[in-house]
Formats: sequence, structure tokens, C-alpha cells
Amino acid sequence: MSRSADIVVGLGWGDEGKGATVDALVAHSQADRVVRFNGGQQAAHNVIAHGVHHTFASYGSGSMSGVPTWVSSYCTINPVNIFNEKSALLKKGFNPVLNVDGKAKVTTALHVLANVIKEQSRGENNHGTTGTGFGETIDYSLRNPKSAIYAQDLKDYSTVFMKLMELRDYYISEGILQENHPNLQASKMRSLAGVMTTFASHFNIVKTEQLLEELQHGHTVFEGAQGFVLDENFGFNPHTTWSTTTPSNARELCRMAGIEPRSIGVLRSYATRHGAGPLPHEGG
Repeated sequence: MSRSADIVVGLGWGDEGKGATVDALVAHSQADRVVRFNGGQQAAHNVIAHGVHHTFASYGSGSMSGVPTWVSSYCTINPVNIFNEKSALLKKGFNPVLNVDGKAKVTTALHVLANVIKEQSRGENNHGTTGTGFGETIDYSLRNPKSAIYAQDLKDYSTVFMKLMELRDYYISEGILQENHPNLQASKMRSLAGVMTTFASHFNIVKTEQLLEELQHGHTVFEGAQGFVLDENFGFNPHTTWSTTTPSNARELCRMAGIEPRSIGVLRSYATRHGAGPLPHEGG
């Protein structure tokens, strides 16, 4: 059975052109799928194809070629962001398909709010953030693995509501959110749970085994997010991401699927970065 894969990663701080590279590889190789293997809804991968521009975040950058996206368990998702991006793509004439591993972590409005409050409290010592709650989602899941919301939970309203209440109570106990805030009432959590489970109907929730089976045939383009210099293990702390930005995750998926992948590093002739953090020779 023929199977092959390309892994696209950024070699800088992001904005290296990963989205355009993935789009070109998908079209050139007639790939069967794009797989996201790190990061989440904080991505901003710009693609211009068929005379149309789109900034991909939750969907893979091969969507304009009609290639389905698979989001692995290494990623985060936000059902609201997915709904909004799908709506934008539909208006542009594309009907994207998204498959999400049930073990992918879910970002909520509470994560986003806590993310923004924490960053604002740092003042001039801010770390730099996209404000999408990505890092906060990872942080909470590490501290409270049983209470974290996963994609598979989105199939059950009661589970989502219960975990939202636990998340709310955690942020209140940590002094990050105020208990008397009107948006933290139980009724608001019920409404949020309803929105999240409703929007989950716009994508497929799958098991890891289904992704591995999918990788067994055809060509896969793995789409990385952010860049090497932001890696959680190798970057310049504290200006790093809560993500492994090297090909490591993609290579592990390939290993389990019995594929020998090709890794492609993307880098511009100049360096860019968003938010706080050092750049080599800046100001020189």
C-alpha cells in the first residue's frame, strides 16, 4: 500500500510562509489530506489560491484544494472559531471538511478571558500572546487533566457544562476571575455549553486509530504551527509557546503509521515575530 508524507515546519518565530507552502505541496503532490500536529486556533496561515485570500487557523491550508483536514490529539480547538472559519470559507465558495481527534483539548471563552487578564497583569513584562486562549488551555489541562474539556466531551452537553463549572471555579479560586461577574453565572455556563455542543456538529470527532488508518494510504502533508524558536523546550523562555514546534509530533504519528516522512523547514530572508520577545540584533 502506497503511503508517504511531507512535514512542514517553521524555522523562525512563525510567519515564515507555512500556509503557502502547504497549499503548494498539496496542489503539486495531489495530497489526500492535511494533518495539524501542534498548535491550535492561534495559527494564522495566509493562502491566496484561485484568486481568493484566506487566513487559516482551525482548518488546514490545503482546504482550498478540497483536501480534508485532520486535527491530531496534539492540538487544541475552539468550536466557536471553527464555526466562524467554516462560515467564512463557505462564503468564499469552499466547503471544508474537518476531522478532530477526540483527545484534542478544547478552548473555551473562559480560557480566552483568563489568557487576556493574565497577560495584561504582566504589564511591561508581558510574554507576548495571540489572545486566543491556546496556552491557557494547555496550562489548565496539565494542572487539571480530569477537568480539561476534550473534543470527545462535546458529544455530551452535561459533561461540557460540568467541566465548564469546574473551570470557572478554578479561575475564581486562583483569583483570576471574579465570582460576582455576571458572565460567570451558572446560567451563562449552560448557554456556553449549549453553543459549544451545537457548533461541534460542524466537524467530525474521530478516534486516533481512525487517523492512523487514514495515514495508511495516499500522501499526507503535515502542517506545523509557529516556529522552532518558539518551541516549548528549545525557545527563549518566557517568550515561547505551549507547543512542540519541531517535527517531533508528526514524526511520531508517521512512526505509528509506518511512514518515512520528508521534513521541510520554511524560513524567510528576514525575521518577524508578534508580541514581546527578542530578535537577534534588534535595534542594531
